[in-house]
Amino acid sequence: MAKKEFTGVNLSTPECILMYPVVFEAKHNELKGKDEWSVTMLFDKATTDMAKLKAGMIQAAKNEFGADVDLKSLNLKRIQDGDEPTATGKDRPAACKGMWVVKAATRLNAPGICGPKLDPRTGKLEKITDPSEIYSGVYAHVNVTIKAYKGPQGNGVTFYLDHVQKVRDGEALSGGPKSEDVFEALDLETEELTTESTEMDGLFN
Repeated sequence: MAKKEFTGVNLSTPECILMYPVVFEAKHNELKGKDEWSVTMLFDKATTDMAKLKAGMIQAAKNEFGADVDLKSLNLKRIQDGDEPTATGKDRPAACKGMWVVKAATRLNAPGICGPKLDPRTGKLEKITDPSEIYSGVYAHVNVTIKAYKGPQGNGVTFYLDHVQKVRDGEALSGGPKSEDVFEALDLETEELTTESTEMDGLFN
């Protein structure tokens, strides 16, 4: 039996802000009942041209269903307006305001994670293995495969996660302030700490 021709479209996105990145260890998706790697991408509506992603979706649909496919019959709502509620009516996080919101996920393989600079030892982009480098708020390019699908609820086009390239650090969207920003240097004697601790016994339990 001949192998089916690949109909997806592979491309790298414009710069985006990552939200809820799950890229080092797969996380269980309760809705789908399977483990997956995923990212939510935020694109600034005022500055980002989404034409490339939209064109990729149309091309993927034509590759799968034919050049004369009725695009209006497909679910193409993968680029969502961050100023509008979710499909289930829930309010979006504040970080989504003024943004286009796009999600991509995969259950096949962990995505490759790299930085913006070349590794002088290999001549290739440096790999990132430290999970703290990829967080909600980091700026990145995301390599995705856009693929049309057939489903019981209808046909459509979706985004599959392939790779992530960190572009630069950004303001964290969650997790609170950094430790170095909320603490100041302490110069306390051990005896003082022991005494105060004894005096406070029983106050908090």
